[in-house]
Amino acid sequence: MSHPPRLDDADRTRYADAVEASFGVSSRHQFFVWSQSSVQALIPHEILICGIEDGSRQGMAMHRFSASRYFRQEHFDIVADPLTGLMPRLLAVVEGHRSSVVFCPFESNRPADEELLALVTDNELKNLAAQLVMGTRGKFEAFYVFSRLSGELDVRLGYVIELLVPHLHNAFLRVLATEREAAGTNTQRSGRLVTPRQEEILNLIKCGKTNSEIAEMLSCSPWTIKNHIQAILRKLDSNTRTHAIARAMSLGILSPD
Repeated sequence: MSHPPRLDDADRTRYADAVEASFGVSSRHQFFVWSQSSVQALIPHEILICGIEDGSRQGMAMHRFSASRYFRQEHFDIVADPLTGLMPRLLAVVEGHRSSVVFCPFESNRPADEELLALVTDNELKNLAAQLVMGTRGKFEAFYVFSRLSGELDVRLGYVIELLVPHLHNAFLRVLATEREAAGTNTQRSGRLVTPRQEEILNLIKCGKTNSEIAEMLSCSPWTIKNHIQAILRKLDSNTRTHAIARAMSLGILSPD
């Protein structure tokens, strides 16, 4: 009978620090800083992708927190696809192996899921370790994917992820709740879901302009445009630029012409 792994003294201290620090997380910026500090000490990674069922649409809303210059928007759009991206592949692997933790590449004694492996290698993820979160209705309601990991994908990592993801999930739920509250307050105060500048950016995206082209046209940096677009995606509850345009037209923010 095999015994579950145990944390050594150093990891136990890091784990306690990460859990304690999680209670101070209530904004997206704080979540990113926490994931790149306390969480990073236990799970060395460059990319964290969160998928969560928020009740507003079928599938899961996808969010990324990346410190990698290689993982760009076009890669995220592919892995966030609700039909061919990470969500359906992870669900298929979990159902096939009866485990809520997924590694890719897999251990040598397990066959690889070729579609998941291609998704990882073709989109600058390099590798991944993922944990799915079961909801109260007996269905998975969220998943958390660590990618571009620098350590071994082994039993110790799987155990740490199982210990830490419940706190990761609670912290991210708190972030989303804070954002929903702020969005509701701002909408009531101004009567607008997006700002005039964000509406202008949406129109330019609709016309097929890239971030660099939009930045040049609006005389600002591509980083500023990227931040605006991330805010737009959150406000419109969208995974991709294309989805945001469709949502903006359905809400009357943009004209369909």
